[in-house]
This record gives sequence, structure tokens and C-alpha cells, in this order.
Amino acid sequence: MHEIAHHLIVHAIDNPLNGVLPDFSVFGVQFNALWKKLIAGIWGICIIISIAFLAIGLTGMAGSSEGGGNAMAYKSARTKAIWAGIALACLAALAVIVGGILAIAG
Repeated sequence: MHEIAHHLIVHAIDNPLNGVLPDFSVFGVQFNALWKKLIAGIWGICIIISIAFLAIGLTGMAGSSEGGGNAMAYKSARTKAIWAGIALACLAALAVIVGGILAIAG
């Protein structure tokens, strides 16, 4: 009986955000342009950083495999390169990822 009453209470409450969509234009044109430039700049810096870490990882892999090689150093550099590659792929597809999440959630 308690479960049925709880179920009825949940359905009696309306969603206050139903039909409300985020709209940054309400703050004006300058704010709208500013936040887009800021996000684009941060996104670009993150891409450059991930490329640098990928290059460092690949260089570490190449350096550790020369002259007999150090298996531990190679494995560590390989792990860093893989994570940097995953980060770069996610950053490159960030707009698609966010769009997909919003499409699913909306």
C-alpha cells in the first residue's frame, strides 16, 4: 500500500523545467559572443596540450625502445600516449559528444 501511495505522489508533481531550454541570448549579444570565444579558446588550448602529451608519450616510446630498451619505460610511455590519444579524440569530438548527450537527455 505504501508503494502505491508513493507512486501516486510522484505522478502528482509536475516538472517545473518541462519545456524550458537554456538560452544565453537573454544576457545580450556581447555576453553571447564572449562565452563562445572563451569556450573556444579553452577548447583549443586543451587540444594543443593533448597533442603535446601525445608527442611526449610517442617520443618516450621511441626513446625507451632504442639500444635494447627498457620495458618499464616503454610501457609507461605507451600508457601516457594512449591516454593522450583518447583525450585528443574526445576533444576533437567534443561538439558531437555534447550534442548527443543533449539529444538523449532532451
